[in-house]
Amino acid sequence: MNKIYDAVVIGGGVVGVSIFNKLVRIGKKVALIDSASDVATGASKANSGLVHAGYDPEPNTLKAKLNVEGANLYPKICRRLSIPLRKCGALVVGDDLEKIQNLYERGQKNGVKELYILNRQELLKIVPDLREHITVGLYAKTAALVSPYLFTIALCEEGIINGGELYLEEDLVECRKEKDIFEIVTKNNTFKTKSIINSAGFGYNEVAKILGTEEYPLEYRRGEYFVFSKETTLNVPCTIFPLPTEKGKGVLITPTIDGNYLVGPTSEKSEYETVTTESGLKEIKEKAGLILNKVDFKNAIREFSGVRTICGDDFIIEKSKVNGIINLAGICSPGLSSAPAIANMVVKLLGFKTSELENLKKIEPYKMLKDYPIKTQNEMVKENKDYGEVVCKCEKITKGDIVAVLKRPIKIRSVDAVKRRTNAGMGLCQGGFCFTKVVNIIAKTRKISYEDVLKENRGSEVSVGDIREVNYGN
Repeated sequence: MNKIYDAVVIGGGVVGVSIFNKLVRIGKKVALIDSASDVATGASKANSGLVHAGYDPEPNTLKAKLNVEGANLYPKICRRLSIPLRKCGALVVGDDLEKIQNLYERGQKNGVKELYILNRQELLKIVPDLREHITVGLYAKTAALVSPYLFTIALCEEGIINGGELYLEEDLVECRKEKDIFEIVTKNNTFKTKSIINSAGFGYNEVAKILGTEEYPLEYRRGEYFVFSKETTLNVPCTIFPLPTEKGKGVLITPTIDGNYLVGPTSEKSEYETVTTESGLKEIKEKAGLILNKVDFKNAIREFSGVRTICGDDFIIEKSKVNGIINLAGICSPGLSSAPAIANMVVKLLGFKTSELENLKKIEPYKMLKDYPIKTQNEMVKENKDYGEVVCKCEKITKGDIVAVLKRPIKIRSVDAVKRRTNAGMGLCQGGFCFTKVVNIIAKTRKISYEDVLKENRGSEVSVGDIREVNYGN
């Protein structure tokens, strides 16, 4: 490539994509590269989907400052992207008034608005099924729910249609610098750029080695979750946390933006392995039972885990010793909440102003056939018969819906990428009836072979060849 970018962002999680989007919106020539087959395939897809109010981080830290700033930016950004944001609030409950008061005072210092200390009677008006020992709670009215992966995807698409460039499945090989221009070499391309942002998440140190920048001791903590069906009746209108411990915020119970419930996460030291364990799931059941009188885990339809990357007690967001490189390490919770504010901070560290261009293009809203009025649905089916073919019966997703997302700005080829955009495969049967249909639609729409269709990333190919032709070693 002969072009010279103003910046190359390495890492397609919510933080890297937020930076990419912001740089595009201020008029910079920018590329985003990631080794995965889609954006939001790491911690950005496997978390609770909460925009935290900001009472939990220690005052005078980057976490505290950026959490509150970022949360305040979410409503405007979600309106711009037509992404749902539900302000349902959050409760921290327990039996220790002093600890609740400490959280309240911390929130006040951090600048969080609409924080309230509630007694048991007030708590029961919000959540009637709380356990008897719970006597006091902190209510953060401004806490909200968002789809972390759809938010990331929409930000990335907006960046692309306004001139940003996305390169997926790019494996970093080396980086060299001549005068003031970096050359980033991958297995597929060479990128010339004036600056680099290392937002590689769990892979931060691997990228730092290649860039010749600062490395940090990283700790990985796995958090396991249960997903409950939409038919579950927990009577929980907001997110409920126990009192936090040194391990984190604890096992929560929360609705999701899509109408399910999440219960989790655990917090165990781990390698970067997104597995679920018998001991972890048992812990979730026990701790959820300390919050509500009844949580029927027979309504759980899936378990999953995510791994957060921790580096000390705060985020690391800094100029590297190598001029022109910005380091971002240990962006764990509240990273999702902080992402828009982190983007602004990085822009300033690069020496740019944060004011945005006018008349930027808007992405098409993420709406499925079922989201439209019946009259409009009938018109869409009449115009395009693919909308009349239901592929995912659980979530009522049609072939037309899937074909439409495959034609959007990010060129995807995985079943999970389709799932994140449409919810196909997220229902009661978890893709049992629609998986192969989705594979077929991906192959035909993208005009690729079945062997090129992935479950998620490279190495998860759903097919290895025709059963009549594959040599099994006989």
